[in-house]
Amino acid sequence: MTDGHSQLIVERVDYLPSRPDWIFVTGTLSGEPVRVGDEVSICHGDQATSTTIKSIEIHTRPGKTTILLDAGLRPIVTSGTVINRQG
Repeated sequence: MTDGHSQLIVERVDYLPSRPDWIFVTGTLSGEPVRVGDEVSICHGDQATSTTIKSIEIHTRPGKTTILLDAGLRPIVTSGTVINRQG
């Protein structure tokens, strides 16, 4: 049995002008699957910012997960950022 923890290591962040409210965050997910509405913590430097997963893309390369987050997080979500969800 798992503790419900998930961790996404960000590999890329995309922004689509046709969907300006969101950023598309793609990376490798370990642990439990994530769901729309899950609260996650974005670790940047020695700080953490909480947010909610807005959507999950289903057309992602095998072994990768793409989640959608608020576009306002764009400055702190970069390649190498760690996103955690506690169960």
